[in-house]
Parts: sequence; C-alpha cells; structure tokens
Amino acid sequence: MGNNFVENNKKLSDDELITLINNGDYEQLGVLIERYYPTISYYVRKYCPEEIREDAVQEANLALFSAVKGYDSEKASFSTFAGVCIKRAVLGLLESRARKKNIPEELLSSIEEAEPVDSNSPEKIFFEREDYKRLTDNIRLELSGMEYKVLQLYLSGESYVRIAEILGVAEKSVDNALLRIRRKLKGK
Repeated sequence: MGNNFVENNKKLSDDELITLINNGDYEQLGVLIERYYPTISYYVRKYCPEEIREDAVQEANLALFSAVKGYDSEKASFSTFAGVCIKRAVLGLLESRARKKNIPEELLSSIEEAEPVDSNSPEKIFFEREDYKRLTDNIRLELSGMEYKVLQLYLSGESYVRIAEILGVAEKSVDNALLRIRRKLKGK
C-alpha cells in the first residue's frame, strides 16, 4: 500500500493532507514536505549562510509539521500559514545563533572544567546568614511596626482577612500596608 498510496495522495489538497496527518497518517507528511520544499528552500537560501542551511531546512521541516498541528482553516489558507511558520523558524534559528555568538569566550567553559559549588561550607553558610540578617535589618528600618508585622504574617502565608483579625485592624488597612511595603521595598 505505502508508496503507491502516497503517490496517489500527491493530488490531494493541503486541507485533505492535513486531515489525514492529524488523523495519524504521518506518511502524508512527506507529501506535504515535498510540496513545500520550494518555500523552505527559498527562505533558507535567502537568509542563511551555507554552513547552517542543513540545520535551517530541518528547523523549517519541524515548523511545517507544527503548522499542520496548529492550522485553523478559518483564519488563513494553509499555504500562507505554512509560509509564515517556515520563515519564522528560519529567522528564529538565525537569531538563536546570533545570541550564541555574542557570549564572551571567557564565560564559556567546558563541563569538565566546572567545579561543583560547595553549598554547605561553613564560610558560605556564615556569609549567607550575615546577608540575610543585613537584609532583614534594612527592611525593619524601612517599615513601620505595623507594616513589619503585616509583612511577617503575609510572608508566613496568612490571608488579608486573617492578618486583619490577628492585628485587630480593618482588611483595608492590611491592603494599604502591603501597598506601602511594596512601594518602599521596590526602592531598595
């Protein structure tokens, strides 16, 4: 059945092929890829240097498959949608390669050279505690007594209603206190 069946389906419309593919007949994807190869080839040759064209073709093929899965016939023709997906995939590949080129060499190191971080060293624990204490002291200095109590209760997972009950204030006071806290701490 295979090749002869696929050959006969070359006459089917894009929508008919998409229906077959989405119903699990993935052999028909080859027909669609062959049909859209000129579009893929156009964008790859237009935008990509020779050394990445093979990768770009693979990305474009994946984009075509994604287009099949995401196609909505109510919004556009498949050829338009597929063309946009293919072009975006090719340009996305170029962008990702450009980002990788902009990473300074001194920041790149092989996995063999990496040393595990000792997160349990006494020095590290001491400095983390000191940093935490300094942070909490700074927060305490910035906030009023009421704001600090509201923050502690809020960070412990209490609801606005429960905080209001515990502190004996209105819910609106809790809400206002949290707004002031956010404003004050954003400046830090």
